[in-house]
Amino acid sequence: MTLSYRQILIIDDSKEDIGFLQAILSGDYSIVAATSGAGALDICASGKITPSVILLDVSMPDMDGYQTCQAIKALSGFEQVEVIFVSANDSLDEKRKGYEAGGNDYLSKPVNRDEILQKVKLAVLRKQTREDSESQSKMALDTAMTAIMDASEQSNVIHFLRQSFSCQSVEELAQSIVDTCDNFGLLNTVQIRTDWQAITKSSGNNPSPLEIEMLTSLQQIGRIYQRGQRLILNFGNISQLIKNLPDDEAKCGRLRDHLALILEGAESRLKALNAVDEMKSVMEGTNDALSEMATKQANQKRQNVKIMDEMIEEIQVGLFDYGLTEEQEKVLLGMVERYSEKVFSAYEEGLQLEDSMAVISSSLQRAIKQFFQSDEDEAAINKK
Repeated sequence: MTLSYRQILIIDDSKEDIGFLQAILSGDYSIVAATSGAGALDICASGKITPSVILLDVSMPDMDGYQTCQAIKALSGFEQVEVIFVSANDSLDEKRKGYEAGGNDYLSKPVNRDEILQKVKLAVLRKQTREDSESQSKMALDTAMTAIMDASEQSNVIHFLRQSFSCQSVEELAQSIVDTCDNFGLLNTVQIRTDWQAITKSSGNNPSPLEIEMLTSLQQIGRIYQRGQRLILNFGNISQLIKNLPDDEAKCGRLRDHLALILEGAESRLKALNAVDEMKSVMEGTNDALSEMATKQANQKRQNVKIMDEMIEEIQVGLFDYGLTEEQEKVLLGMVERYSEKVFSAYEEGLQLEDSMAVISSSLQRAIKQFFQSDEDEAAINKK
């Protein structure tokens, strides 16, 4: 039993009665005495004592025991103090008055030594049990409230992870991170870096130049760095500055964990978006190459046809000058036709290569469309 539970306040206008009670209780308890209700109030209001039990004489001048009890219980910190009235009048009406005044027990004079020891012991135990119960209830309530807040915070994280599937650009992803952290009551700035640009978003308004510089220069400071109420997180090509972490260390720890999960999810989504951008770049390059190839092949075909026509025409005109027989002319013209067919056959093979490249480009387009369509479907399911 702690010292505060061993402290007894005796209030009695009779010094002899105080001495008698003190002689019985001083072996087990620390005793403080007052000879009037006003004096007892001054002692209690001073904050120097926190008795577990008050032994209070009923019949006192100026302020009787009932009035004294009510006044003491009105003081902050004394609402639950155990009060045992001591009186020579043990009628039912007197006991009722004591109960209505806030008393917990009643002792009749002359006081029996064993009875007062037992009643004081039980009163101390009641107060200790009540305070332990209140402490446990408060702890249970705090635990429940923490669990409720944690569940709400986790719901916010899950909502972001689901929503991130529908982000189709780096700008959307950065804004989603900022909005999610705003829901935690955190003022924050997010920077996402790609090979060609750095996107920076901030709570409420445009990020300041200093914030942008801090995020850019502190990329290598570590994944999670905290100084006071400011927190910097670096996950891959994503950096975040939190400006107002709470003073509550438990809540602060939970938020750090939640923010790490958010940025891990955002980093994964960023990699997917970068992969899609790469596929788009490949597709655009393929389409450009196909367009250029088709133009060149068309030009080549026209050029080949023109050359072959000119060659055949020249041969036919010059056959009379070569002195060839009719059979030799047929052989020569047949040879020209065969090689013409080979030239055009090679051209057709080039067209087949173009078709193959077109199939690849079409496949890339379908893959990109399917990627975004699956994200939209996932987001729609999550909303339901």
